[in-house]
Amino acid sequence: MITDDARRRRLAEAFAADADVAQAAEYDAMRPGYPAEAVERILAPGPDRPAGRIVELGAGTGILTRALLAGGADVVAVEPSPSMAEVLRATCAPADVVSGSLEVVEARAEDTGLGAGRADVVVAAQAWHWFDPRAAAAEIARLLAPGGTAAVVSNHLDVSQPWVHRLARIMRAGDVHRPGWTPPLAPAAFEPVSTEHTDWTRSLTPDGIRRLATTLSSWLSADEADRARRRANLDWYLDEHLGLAAGEEVELPYLTVLHTARRR
Repeated sequence: MITDDARRRRLAEAFAADADVAQAAEYDAMRPGYPAEAVERILAPGPDRPAGRIVELGAGTGILTRALLAGGADVVAVEPSPSMAEVLRATCAPADVVSGSLEVVEARAEDTGLGAGRADVVVAAQAWHWFDPRAAAAEIARLLAPGGTAAVVSNHLDVSQPWVHRLARIMRAGDVHRPGWTPPLAPAAFEPVSTEHTDWTRSLTPDGIRRLATTLSSWLSADEADRARRRANLDWYLDEHLGLAAGEEVELPYLTVLHTARRR
């Protein structure tokens, strides 16, 4: 989790400005989706309370958006990066979803320009660390109808396993899970935050792990010398230290964390 505001803004620009459409498409291809349990919880945040109207903040290329649309929700996807939004529109075309409607708004999470009280659920997936937390929390509260649900979901490499911890350090993956953290939602506006964890694995080849590394903001914001060092370290770790053969699939463990809180 990024706690320094200046660093957060600098790295966020790697997606908003430095990533072109090709890089955004690579991000979409290589970043993981979300477990069905987490998606179902977002779509049905409480008994007899299906989420028909969802606002997704920092929607990126639509990795979660597609699952929400397939679940029948009407989604307003808010994304400030033009290249990310372009890929989102292409990957969330109507022919690709089961049901649900999509509106894409190119805006910041802290100031969406959307009408107040329009959402049953406001969700941020793999995006909260880019937001100004106080401003984003206030905007979420404004967008939600009474009884609606705020949701913050994120995928993390499971660094409880030593080999993954070392891999994350070599990749400079910054989205490491911090136990005990919850989104700072105002108690006057929200009921207490509930947190759920899902452990799962994703099958990737060594080349897939290398491609995944190039979608990180730390990679996009690095200079060529830094990238070359990182490539060499990753090659050594995957090929020599772990002894993985080209094309060999490895189960990469993930932890998905979902925070939810109901609007009072």
